[in-house]
Amino acid sequence: MELQQFWIRTDKLNELYEIWKKIKTYGEDRPPSVLRTAQAEKILEKVLLHCRSIIRLFDVVLDDCTEADIALIASAARNIMDSGNVYFYVTERGISEEEVNFRYNLQIMNYDRNIKDILKKLEFPQDCFRMRLLDHDFVIDEIKESSIYIGANEQDRKRILSGKQFFKKKRPGIFTTEMESAIFNLLSNSVHSFYIGLSNNSVNKSAVFMSYIDAVMLCMISVETAVVYMANILNDYLQLRKQLVKALTAEEKKKIKELMSTEYIETYLEAQRKEFGKELFQINRKIFP
Repeated sequence: MELQQFWIRTDKLNELYEIWKKIKTYGEDRPPSVLRTAQAEKILEKVLLHCRSIIRLFDVVLDDCTEADIALIASAARNIMDSGNVYFYVTERGISEEEVNFRYNLQIMNYDRNIKDILKKLEFPQDCFRMRLLDHDFVIDEIKESSIYIGANEQDRKRILSGKQFFKKKRPGIFTTEMESAIFNLLSNSVHSFYIGLSNNSVNKSAVFMSYIDAVMLCMISVETAVVYMANILNDYLQLRKQLVKALTAEEKKKIKELMSTEYIETYLEAQRKEFGKELFQINRKIFP
């Protein structure tokens, strides 16, 4: 496919969002009954809100494309990737009930360490009743008593108790390892005001900050990443809570399956690689026949 044949598929993102609204409405009288599904639902809500924000940010383009916040669109897509990685960590199949609780306790411990540090730096009182309520020592005890912690080596035990990262988190496998790393890095740079974050943060061109990955390409990658991750998470969530599938038509279920595919973004990137690899003579051929 030629590059001109691709479009930024916000329509697909909106279709997935509308499907989620149906699932959410249907599930209001059917709340999650176990820890795993309760966590999954909250993470999914976060992903869907990011998707909705991307759709709304593109609405600005209809009025004035120069005011479109491309960096915020990319940042939202990055957050979707990050949330997706946590989602598949929480909902991994084939793990014991002990490990489900262990992984939840790691999140509580991460919260404990971070919220206390934040409140301390903001000079909140450290010896009041509310601060004491934040103590989660019982969680650390539960972690230390688990067979997962007991069976870990000394280095992994330190990692577990650091509260900084999850333990034995697998990749979701939506993209290849290299592709996932590259896209996450690209989207993450939009958070910063370094060179790469300023070269495509808007449609306005800059002679000081320039990049082959311009605002249009960044938008394409951002939206496709959001579409693919959202579809994969929705599909998994419906497998986790099969009773909610009744809310959807056969066409809607088929749509989710179709949008799980990475084919569109991979085809787009292949077209970009070919364009990038062209020699100067090939690029200017149409100008100088």
